[in-house]
Amino acid sequence: MSETILEISGLSKRYGRIQAVNQLDLQVQKGSVFGLLGPNGSGKSTTLGILLGVTQKDSGDYKWFGQEPTAESRKRIGAILESPTFYPYLSARQNLNIVSEIKNVERSRINEVLTQVGLIERADYPFKTFSLGMKQRLAIASALLADPELLILDEPTNGLDPQGIAEIRELIIDIAKSGKTIILASHLLDEVQKVCTDFAVLKTGNKIFQGSVAESLSGNDGVELSSDNMEQLQKLCNNYKNSFRISTNNLGRIVMSFKEEEDISQFHKYLIDNGVVLTHLSYISKSLEKQFLELLSA
Repeated sequence: MSETILEISGLSKRYGRIQAVNQLDLQVQKGSVFGLLGPNGSGKSTTLGILLGVTQKDSGDYKWFGQEPTAESRKRIGAILESPTFYPYLSARQNLNIVSEIKNVERSRINEVLTQVGLIERADYPFKTFSLGMKQRLAIASALLADPELLILDEPTNGLDPQGIAEIRELIIDIAKSGKTIILASHLLDEVQKVCTDFAVLKTGNKIFQGSVAESLSGNDGVELSSDNMEQLQKLCNNYKNSFRISTNNLGRIVMSFKEEEDISQFHKYLIDNGVVLTHLSYISKSLEKQFLELLSA
């Protein structure tokens, strides 16, 4: 059985009339890349702020590494909240020298983390000359400096261009492969789908779903169909005993899902037996985006 790194029970926080976090229960297992997913204002950053001791909770409890939070337990955590902030006229190396003094970390770690985040060749350039993606990578290097067991990243790709997003995504995957547990807050579905092993969805401070990314994406979301006789195909789909949801996409093809798991060969035989030969048949891959939107609209 895997070790529980974080356990949250009944965590709540209110700002005036706004319930930012409401009776949140959550568990994160060691070695996972856990996505905290939700639109802006869903309570992600407030939750992370409470967990890191930056924001005061109203009620509820949480444990790091099976214990009540202490200064010692927080030393095992590296975190980035909001935008990266460094001295603009100092180099990446000089900024990390300051961080190493604050965290009481040997300066020999600086080259190691700069290499890990792909900034070693820019180590002696001023921070003000860095792109937004490079600034974000330096912030991750700073969080990694004390070699934490757990890394917390709040919207790490916010504001980045596609190339910057891809670079940060690959960096997170590499860090996870080194054995660290990662908690990643994001409103980007693609980011969570490609990086995370597990995720929870927050909506107006409430957890509305928690599960495994692999399980959520397993199987398919139905089929896409076309035939030379679309009218007859539509009629047969409507009459099929296991049909659930039928629509037409912008290519004029029928999109069909099933009530229960379907042996597609049986469905195909049903069509042929009734005089329809398909010119197109493809599975529709599941996506977190569709599930996410369904959860938020429920």
